[in-house]
Formats: sequence, structure tokens, C-alpha cells
Amino acid sequence: MKIRKIKYSDIDQVRIILTNSFSPRYNKPFLRKDFSDTKNITLVAETEGSVVAVASLYIIEKLTRKMGLIEDVAVDPKLRGKGVGKKLIKNLIKYSVKENCDKVSLSSSEKNVPFYEKIGFQVNELQMILRNN
Repeated sequence: MKIRKIKYSDIDQVRIILTNSFSPRYNKPFLRKDFSDTKNITLVAETEGSVVAVASLYIIEKLTRKMGLIEDVAVDPKLRGKGVGKKLIKNLIKYSVKENCDKVSLSSSEKNVPFYEKIGFQVNELQMILRNN
């Protein structure tokens, strides 16, 4: 298995993984056409020429510090529990260190909390959401 940055040619496979992992809301055209921005890093796991997982890190520059936000971690259901997601997350954490982020946060469903705790994340505070559409 190879962990690498996303390429534009991956978007159809990534869209399927996101839609299957989360909801039909992800079955939309990609807003980004250029994946070279170092503040928005999306990694994929590839095996035998197919993308099987995806995860993104967004570097947020606040007033006095930087933080990383991990989003859209999705793994093909056939490969869950095999360490694919863990490899993606650990690679994104390395990027956050390289970018001098003082913390990395993510949102998770309750059922996935044990997975993230094994990597070193801790439950902290409460997240709230307002969807505009």
C-alpha cells in the first residue's frame, strides 16, 4: 500500500469512497482542481492502482498560532480495521508538525472515538454544527 498526495485523476474514486463512508451529500463535483496548496493536504491510500482511502488536513492560521484540522477520513469498507486509516492520520500529523501547528483536531462519531484514541487523540470539548444547505 502506498500513501501519497491526491491527484486530480483520483477524484472519481475518492468521491465514491466519501459517498459510501458518509452520505450522498459527498456525491458532488470537487471544488478544488489544484491540489498543490500546502495549507490543504489530502492524502490517499492506493493499493494495486486503486484509491482505497482518503483523509485531509487543513492548516488554519489563527491570530497567534496555527492548528491542523483533519477532515473526511474515509476507508473502503473492505479494508477497515487493517491500519489504512491509521497510516493516513499519522502521515497528516507529520505534516502538521512540519507546518508548526500547535494542535490537531478532528470531529468523530462516538463509535470511532476508540480508533482515534489509539492514535493519541483525546476527547476534548463539544462540537456543534449548523448546515447552510
